[in-house]
Formats: sequence, C-alpha cells, structure tokens
Amino acid sequence: MPANELSKTFRSFTYSKDTFLPKTRNLLVESPLEIVINREKHILIMFTPEMTKELVIGFIFTDGLVSDISEIEECIISPAQKEDGGQVIEANVSISKKNSDLLSHTSSKRISYSSCGICGKENYCDLSRGLNRVKSRHRFSMEILKGLPAKLKPLQPLYRETGGAHAAIVFDSAGKTVFHCEDMGRHNALDKVIGLTLINGISTDDKILVSSGRASLEMILKTTRIGFPVFVAMSRPTSSAVEAAKFYNITLIDMAQHSNRIYSHARRIEGFEGE
Repeated sequence: MPANELSKTFRSFTYSKDTFLPKTRNLLVESPLEIVINREKHILIMFTPEMTKELVIGFIFTDGLVSDISEIEECIISPAQKEDGGQVIEANVSISKKNSDLLSHTSSKRISYSSCGICGKENYCDLSRGLNRVKSRHRFSMEILKGLPAKLKPLQPLYRETGGAHAAIVFDSAGKTVFHCEDMGRHNALDKVIGLTLINGISTDDKILVSSGRASLEMILKTTRIGFPVFVAMSRPTSSAVEAAKFYNITLIDMAQHSNRIYSHARRIEGFEGE
C-alpha cells in the first residue's frame, strides 16, 4: 500500500491558554487482516496495511505452524468482503500436510489486537511449543549497541508522521541496517521483520533485533524461534521476558532512556568477563 494510504488526516482541537485551536493530525490506518490456512479461518489481526505477506509469513512461522518457509506452499493476499458488508484483507495460505496436526490444534478462530499478540491462545505452552535455545557464539560490541537507538528515527517514517507506530529493525554486528518495518503493533512489526528475514534467507546468529517498544514474553519467544541472539528494547522488559531470555539463551538489553541495562547472557558482549 502506498505510504499516503497508511495514514488519514483528522480534524481536532488543542486547548491552550483558555482557547480551543483547530488542528489537523495524521493518524495510522488500522485494517483487519484475516489469515485463512488450508481453507480454515485461523486468526483476525488488526494491523497497518503494508508488508502484508511478510507479516503473514512471519506470523505463521512464529506461531509455530511451520518450521521452515519451504513448508508454506502458497500465500495469496487479496481484498475481501465480510458477511456484514465490511472490508477485510484476506491472506489465503496453504501449508504442507505434515503441519496439519499443529494447525488443527490451533484452528479455533482467534482475534489478535495489535497490543495483545497472545489473545485467543489457550496457554503459554502454545507459545513455546517446538522452541530450542538460541545457538550463537558471536560476540557483539557494546559501543555499536549503544549507537543503535540514534539510528532508529530515520527508520521510522510512520512514527514521525503519526506518532503511533512501532518499529522492528534488524542490524548486523557492525550496526548496519538489514531490514526495518513499522506497524501499529510491536508484535506485528516483529513478525514483519521476521517474515523479511525468512523470505530473504538471512542468517540470524550474528544479527541484532531491535524493538521500539518493550520486551514481553511473546516478543522473546518470537525472537527465539527465528534465532536472533540479541534483543534490544527501547522500553523496560517484563519479568517473564527476562526469565524467557535467560532460559532460551538470548542477550536481552534495555536501552530505555540510555540505561544500557543487560538482563541476560552478558557474556555475548565483548569485554565482559562475569557470569
């Protein structure tokens, strides 16, 4: 979707010095995306309508329905009309038959709002099924990691325009941008960048994943499934995120307000001699 169709202009008023002043503001477009897998409706996601295929592939992978992109046989994105007359973007996906057991286990219709990626999940066991600890012997420079927050702003055009978008960015160990995505939801942005990584066959063991939001349990589990060894968050992590990062061998760094706080596996940072 063209960039000018990712936001809409709304009239509003600001209050200052006992006066109401008319203002216009560009806000993010929020659209429904229905993922249909092997002809069964799987989930309805509210998202920012760009990089749709990347989001779908990333979601199916991080949801544990496939373990490799080759198991996704077809992914067709098209507009559709719901029974009530509303419009929806529909992703019709075919996955290999060997994944049918996993699909049937999670085939009940779910709705995922952008702020809550686990809506509709029965329990946390569904999230962690099939996960292994991240294997990476690569070490990273703290000086390069400290410089990443300053690189985010140019990579967030939707945030600059609307103030309402999250970003997920993949950097290499030298601090060079590999991929960057934006969405109204941080989970969606993460799935988009994971989809890009899968589509392009990029190795992950020497890469850094950065989120403009906080690190939650699900964010760490998604990171584990794709295999990024370092996750950098621009906001405080949750307790479950830290515990999961420790268990799954991910270096979790919180750079909120330049805190540079390393919560797990600091041994991956060059010069660190503890643990």
